[in-house]
Amino acid sequence: MSASAELHKDSAGLMPIVARLSFAIMIASNICFLFTLFWGFEWRNLIGFYIGGANACFGLWFLARTVNRAVECDTKRAKRLMMGCFGARYAILTALCAVGFLTGYISVVGIIVPQLFPRILLSFDHFLGINHFGKE
Repeated sequence: MSASAELHKDSAGLMPIVARLSFAIMIASNICFLFTLFWGFEWRNLIGFYIGGANACFGLWFLARTVNRAVECDTKRAKRLMMGCFGARYAILTALCAVGFLTGYISVVGIIVPQLFPRILLSFDHFLGINHFGKE
């Protein structure tokens, strides 16, 4: 199998969910930014929510790619892959927050809040009865 085919392989069936959630995350990030306009416009809020939303979307995509690779590995390697994935995602989040704190040009709240959106959106799906995996 070529490297390109390996990259686009979706053995766990997660990519449609990631695409839908990424769209919803960016909408929720925009809504949160609009909510901050009650206190006045600040560039740092706009930058923070867009960077946070993009990071949440990237994190979901990276997690889905890692799960697609992990389902075809033995248990020990799959655990290492998943731990590496979580470590990389949290390292990126920590670096973004550090840049926000040190420069003051990026709202750290704007970076952190969108990281909660996937869990919130999947909870809404649960309450609405949407089942992505066909399990009871």
